[in-house]
Amino acid sequence: MTREEVGIIVVDDVNTMRTQIKELLRGFGFKKVITAPNAEEVKKLIEIEKTHLILADWHMLPTDGLDLLKYIRSHPEHKNIAFVMVSAESTKEKVIQAIAEGIDEYLLKPLTALQVQTKVYGALLKKRVFT
Repeated sequence: MTREEVGIIVVDDVNTMRTQIKELLRGFGFKKVITAPNAEEVKKLIEIEKTHLILADWHMLPTDGLDLLKYIRSHPEHKNIAFVMVSAESTKEKVIQAIAEGIDEYLLKPLTALQVQTKVYGALLKKRVFT
């Protein structure tokens, strides 16, 4: 699969963060990047859009990124979607909690282009979207 074919959803309740990540991904050659303001919108989108990767902010309302991850991992059709948690949470306990729930990568804010690229490619390789 090529970068142009990879379906990505960026979910964050802050519009500027969604836009920043989307523009970075487009700069890396990803063309199918959709943004969503909350987890509920992602749940709708994954039913109609072929999705290979979700980048989700941890702290959103009413459903946070960890609950979205649990939802994704509990559904047979969607459980293999690569998932990158984006957060300012850097405590060992939070990172371990996210790993235990099945994240593929953890992206710490503030973001750099290199970090985003490394984590996105790492998650896609883990899920064998790229071989």
